[in-house]
Amino acid sequence: MKAKLIGSAAIAAALIGLGSLQASAADLVLSLGTRGYGAAAERNLAAFKELHPDIDVEWNKVSDVPNETRKIYVTNLTARSPTPDVFAVDVIWAGEFAQRGWLDPLDGLLSAETIASYNPAFLEAAQVDGKTFAAPLYLDGTHLFYRTDLLEKYNLEVPKTWEDLISASKTIMEGEGNPQFYGFVSMWAKIEGLFMNWLSFTNGNGGGFYDADGNVAVNSEANIKATQTMVDMLYADEIAPQSILNMRPDDARTLFQQGRAAFLMVQGFVYAPLAAPDSPVAGKFDFTRNPYFEGHPDAHSTAMGGWFLGINPNSENKEAAAELIAFFTSYEQELQAAVQDNRAPTVPAVYDDPEMKKANVLAKFGKNYDVGVVRPSAGTGEMYPRVSEIMQLEVTNALHRQKSVEEALNDAQAQIEALLAN
Repeated sequence: MKAKLIGSAAIAAALIGLGSLQASAADLVLSLGTRGYGAAAERNLAAFKELHPDIDVEWNKVSDVPNETRKIYVTNLTARSPTPDVFAVDVIWAGEFAQRGWLDPLDGLLSAETIASYNPAFLEAAQVDGKTFAAPLYLDGTHLFYRTDLLEKYNLEVPKTWEDLISASKTIMEGEGNPQFYGFVSMWAKIEGLFMNWLSFTNGNGGGFYDADGNVAVNSEANIKATQTMVDMLYADEIAPQSILNMRPDDARTLFQQGRAAFLMVQGFVYAPLAAPDSPVAGKFDFTRNPYFEGHPDAHSTAMGGWFLGINPNSENKEAAAELIAFFTSYEQELQAAVQDNRAPTVPAVYDDPEMKKANVLAKFGKNYDVGVVRPSAGTGEMYPRVSEIMQLEVTNALHRQKSVEEALNDAQAQIEALLAN
């Protein structure tokens, strides 16, 4: 199917207060990595040019390594350079960039209907003080992968709760009788992925980083119970290997792909290698949403990541920049990025489109994003990297039993409160 072009009328509806779309000629610089959105970007730019021949867009192909790209952006933004006009923003940068004045608010440039069309949980990462500072481009997240053959072998249902998963893991491990086989693996090394894991567990128990009033509540009763479950999976239930404490996403994927684990919780990128023809588990696995704890079926437990598009506040062509963002994040362009390039849409309605059958795995991922949660980068802003470091360290202390769970989370709470008070 050839990519559909969203018409000028639809783009006009996505924008407000811009007057005629055929404004005077404007030059834009778009800063976006080639790997993350390369093929879709090239197609979108060609289509955008057909609709807006008066707007010339230069594609600045930056590195897809976030830290390298961030350094370039910070240098340009600190120097108040007018370019790039539009640039890709990692989910955990948006809050900091907004607080530092490095992103122009999109309210008043994009229509309220357009902003409301994005995944609301993901959008939270770019919303500060009631304003939206970036538009979601594509997302990813953690999911629970499981061995369908083993669940069938032991007559087990796909677990919905952590209690179910722990019970199923014990049944399968006992039945397999292999000391090198485990129930659960994930990314529990002291990395950003560990914080994502913690958010999945705690939000799945009705907890999370903040309480209902928006206050930091790292050491809440719900969080202590959820974190204790993580510890118990290692030492009491013994369904996770000790090596999980050093595992990054691909380490966990490798062990699961070798047929040595029943359940795996990592990002969706692992699907392709798991399903490859030469994979030992090809045709023997599936995935579902991350578990929640009993009594919390509506909990948001899918930890999400991804990228946004934002406008440089020093840009001399903000209206044209908003047109470009509206086009890239429109229904039709997100649909084509999903079908042709395997990029998960940030507009929930896209997942119900009949064309998504061509991207059936992404369509299934999309249901999990309905119960998504983002890291607290919007609320903590420029302090987020330090907040994440504190959480990684204290959760690691609990997992290594260097501190009790309550002591570790109390220490994290105290450190974060002191950090944010400054």
